[in-house]
Formats: sequence, C-alpha cells, structure tokens
Amino acid sequence: MSDLINRLSGETSPYLQAHSQQPVHWQTWTAETLRLAQSQKKPILLSIGYSACHWCHGMARESFSDPATAALMNEYFINIKVDREERPDLDDVYQTAHQMLTGRPGGWPLTMFLCPETQLPFLAGTYFAKNAHEGQLGFDDLLERVNSYFVHQQQDFKMLRNQVEASFQQLMQPVLSGSDQASVTLLPAALRSLRANQDEAEGGFGAPPKFPLPVNLSLLLQVESSHQLSEYDKAHLHLSLSQMAQRGINDRIGGGFFRYSTDAGWNIPHFEKMLYDNGLLLDVYARAWIQTDNPLYKSAALGIVRWLRQHMLTLHGTFFSAMDAETNGKEGAYYTLALDEIRSSLTPEEFTLFQQMFGLRGEANFFGRWHLSQQEDLNTAAKQLMLTRETALELYRGGREKIENLRAYNPLPLIDHKVLTGWNALVIKGLLVLARKDNELRELSLAHGAIDFIRENMWVNQRLFAGWQGEKPVRHAYLDDFVFLMDALLESLQTQWRDEDYQFVIALAESLLRLHEDKEFGGFFYTAHDAESLIYRSKPFMDTAVPSANGIAAKVLLRLGHLTAEPRYLQAAQKLFSAALPVMQQSPETHLTLVQVHQESLQPLPQVMIMDNGFMDVWERDIRQTFPGQVLCYRLPSAAVLHPTEAMSMDPGEALVCTADRCLAVQKSCNGIMHQLTELLS
Repeated sequence: MSDLINRLSGETSPYLQAHSQQPVHWQTWTAETLRLAQSQKKPILLSIGYSACHWCHGMARESFSDPATAALMNEYFINIKVDREERPDLDDVYQTAHQMLTGRPGGWPLTMFLCPETQLPFLAGTYFAKNAHEGQLGFDDLLERVNSYFVHQQQDFKMLRNQVEASFQQLMQPVLSGSDQASVTLLPAALRSLRANQDEAEGGFGAPPKFPLPVNLSLLLQVESSHQLSEYDKAHLHLSLSQMAQRGINDRIGGGFFRYSTDAGWNIPHFEKMLYDNGLLLDVYARAWIQTDNPLYKSAALGIVRWLRQHMLTLHGTFFSAMDAETNGKEGAYYTLALDEIRSSLTPEEFTLFQQMFGLRGEANFFGRWHLSQQEDLNTAAKQLMLTRETALELYRGGREKIENLRAYNPLPLIDHKVLTGWNALVIKGLLVLARKDNELRELSLAHGAIDFIRENMWVNQRLFAGWQGEKPVRHAYLDDFVFLMDALLESLQTQWRDEDYQFVIALAESLLRLHEDKEFGGFFYTAHDAESLIYRSKPFMDTAVPSANGIAAKVLLRLGHLTAEPRYLQAAQKLFSAALPVMQQSPETHLTLVQVHQESLQPLPQVMIMDNGFMDVWERDIRQTFPGQVLCYRLPSAAVLHPTEAMSMDPGEALVCTADRCLAVQKSCNGIMHQLTELLS
C-alpha cells in the first residue's frame, strides 16, 4: 500500500483543485516527486488536462473518483496530475511522445506511463473508458496489464525505453537545409494542400470533429488581401467564415466560439470556450470585416467581444483562460433550452422569426433540448415571413436579449481564472485589429489595459512571466508568450503609437534572442536556456490549435527588424527559415504560419511611417481603406520621443514609405504616398 496522500489541495489551478478530493494520491510534477518514483521503483502515471475539457471530466468521474480504481493507481504507480495551461512545456513533450508511440495525434486528457528512472514514456493514450469498449481495455484492466509488463517483462521494457530514447535523440537532430530559401515560395503548395482537404458543402476543412482552424483562415485572408487567391478558394473561404458565424459553433446568444463542432455542419459543438480560440477568431473576423464589410463578420467579432467583457474580463483588465463545457456534470446545460422555454420567453412574432432562422421544428438537436444553430439568414427569413429587414432585425435583437436573460437562470459554467500571457496576447491583437475599423475606442481601451497590466506586473527584472495566479506572476514565460505578445505590441503600434509599447517590444526581442535562440542551427526553443531540463527540448515549427511559435517569431523579428533597422533581428529570422525550410517543404499544410511569413520575407509588405501634425489621421485612414492587409502603417504622434531610425529626420506632416532595405522619397501629400504604394503593390 502507498503511504502517500493527495497533494493537490494547496494548488491554485482550478483543474488541479477539482482533483484534490479524489482518492487517487495525486502528486505535482516536482523534482521531489520524480525522486520518489525512482526510490520506490514505480512507474509514473502522468495525467495532463485542463479545466474546460469535457473528456477530462468524464475520466475523473468514471475512474479517478472510484476508490477501487484509485487503489490500483496508488498501489502500482506514482500518480502525477498536470494542468496543461500551467505546464505547456510538459504537455508539448508528451503530446509529441504520444504521436511517436501511437502514430496518432494526442489530445486531452493525455494519459502517459513513464519510466521512473528517465521519465521516458513506454505507453501512451488519451481518454480511457472505465470499462472495456470497442476493443479497448477498460482502465482498471489496463492498469493491471501495465504493472505486469513493468514488473515481469523488464527486458522488453528496457528495449522499448531505448527505442523511445533513440527516437527523441533523432528528433532533436537539426535537419540541414539543402536549398536557398530566398528563391523558394511554398505558398502554391500550401494552397493546393488546403484545397484537397476542403469541405465543399459546409466550409472548413476535414471531417468531424471539425475545428475552426483560424491559422488556415488567416493565411487565406492574407492571400486574398494581396489579390493572389483564386475565385474558387475565395468562395470556400467565405463559405467557411459564414457557416461558422451562423451555426452553433458560434454562440449566437452570448457571443464567443466553442472549441469545435461534433458534426460537419457546425451545428452541435463541444461546449467549452477557450480564450486562445476566441482571440484568434476575433483577429480573423475583424480582418474579414475590414476586407469585405460583411455585417455577419462584424457580428461574429463583436459577439466575441461581448463574451469577453461579460465573462472573461478580470478586475485587472486582463482575461481569464477558459469557460467549462459542463454545468453540474451536464455538457451544454447552460446553453441548451427546451422549446417551450424558448416559446414562453418570446412574443409570438419573435418566436416565429426564431423558429424560421434556427429551424426549431421536429426533433430537438441536443438530447431533447435545443442548441441554437442558425439555418437561415435574417434577410431570407424576413422575406419568407413577409417582414421588412428592419422589423426582422428588431425582432431578432429583442428575442436574443430575452433568451440571454432566460439562460442567465442556469448556473454558469466554471471559469478558469488563470491569466496566461500568450493567450491574452492573442485577444489583445484581435481587439486592436477590430479597433482600427471605424476607430473603435472601446476595443482599443480594452487592449491597452491588458498590455499595461502585463508590462507593469508580468515583466519583472527584464524577465517575462507566463501567468498571473494568486495575485502574483508565476512561471517564466515560454516562447509563445514572448512572440504572441510581441505580435500584439506591433499591432498596437499600428493602431495607436505609444512609446512605452515600442520600448517594450524591443526589450522583449532582446530577451527572446538571449533566452530562446538556437544560435548554432537557427530557430527558437520552446523553453528558455535556463528552464528545467526535460526528456526533449522542442523547437516548434508546426502549427497546432495556435500558430507556430517559431512562425510568429519570424514574423515579429522581420517586422521589428525593418521598423528599427536592427540587422540582428533580420538575421535571426533568416536563420530560422533556414532551420525550418526542410519541414516546410515536406508538409507546407502543417506549417502555414511559417509559409505565410516566409512569403512576406520574399515579398515584404510596404511600411509607411507618418509623422503626425494633428491632421494625418485622414492619410492613415485612406491608406488602410485603399490597401487593406497590404501595408504596415505607423502614425507617430508629435509628442513621441522614441522614433524608428528612418523617421528621425522627418518633420510633422511628412510620410515615408520603406520596403525591405530601401526607402522612397519623403512625401508631403497623401496623393504622393498613395501613388508610391500603388506603384509598389501593382
């Protein structure tokens, strides 16, 4: 019998707290716990999840709360529970191990069995059902089998462990580029790969479960803005954006997007809402609105902001990390309603419109209840019901507000109150892009408030921190924290120049190079040089649910290098491309961020610097409206002290266009700037 106890009660993570009363003797990932596994010669059972994860809750209820299962776990293993949002480095390593051992992508909960001496994995899985199901062992049987294998088949175990170690060693070997990246564009190959995976009927990519894949959409929007997207791909892009905005993956009542859809038509989601998804989709829909003026895209973007303000905004002006899928153990209980509840809360006219728009006929779409997924747009429904658009819009808005009030009687899903730097940065960037459309000061104020809190409280002694918990900064930042924040700061400088943001982004760039760069082979490690040593140190080139951290690193270093005329930043970006090019060529569709930024390095976006005299906002507006997504534009206020090098000799009322390593003649008229940009972009 184990003499350990459950050690999670003192943790601040809601996910860990939720497991603190279980009979499993959960430990945290510490050097002491790892030494304990070695001294007791017990394998480690590592379980990684997060608070909003539906299947994590399922495994917790079925297995971890069962005294009989817990007794097996406690007898045979040292059990470690990890919140993947607190330790993304551990999650990254062992998700890679899952792919290596099973040949399939992982997920959550991630269930790994590790060698006590080396922490190398020897068996990997995700969710294990309590009882045997569809050929998979039940979890209790699995525990018995793993223990028997470890105790009685040590020779086989050591052989497998050596194979896994060799695979990780091979993974860490740099792949040297055999070609000159300056002459290679991978964009056509990436677009062909995306086209082959399109869902032509419902939009998006691949089969259910269907994820929004904002990285794909972002690339396509950028290519569309430069007039290089085919009509076929353009039609599919906007089918995807429209279907996602209208259907049930988007919370049409409370705003914000759920993590993924269980069906091809985007109707029924798993109901967790993640901050990173919504930050990325806010950026996508804001850009789509800027490029098309489609009111549906505006509605989707503003819906995300509404959700952020109502549920995710902290007292400090930052944003919480996630909202759970479940309420009282029932998935979707907060969001779904009985038809009679909907009917009784609306006027007859409102109900008729909602019935038409959301298809509220026949069998309910979620276990006897309705999750609202729009099947017909407002204009079409208005015509069917012989209403004017104005009348239909008034009925829709009134009905939406009443249903939101009705939902408020349901208990709210758990909100994970962690503040994560990288995920906040994704939201900040989306808010800033939205703020540039029609000069939305509300979104600008939200973004600046979050930036200022991070700079003043999570940037300590020239060191960025990854999170804010228990009213203090926690854990040194990872690569994505650095580069996502730098990307947001560069967006902030384009939206409203502030000297403190310019100074901050340069300081972050210097720390990035000092703490994360692979100076020998190029690219950036996910963990800092002084971080805990794990079985594998990754250099993430591939996109996941979020853009590749190295891809965003290349982007911010290219743009900041041109803005500051700092050659070290540009050289680091080029070394990164050299390191990543072999994997980009091998599978461009999984490295879309790098492909997009590499394309920008081949065809740099013109950079416009405007020295404001109090009347230059009109120039900036004209430039952005004429060349959406094609130009980087910085309007420097006359009070600014910190100027980019190229702007130091400019006078108020002047503007300068630079591209790559050359600048054009300074202009004193908006027409002159517009002519230069037209020449460059034609």
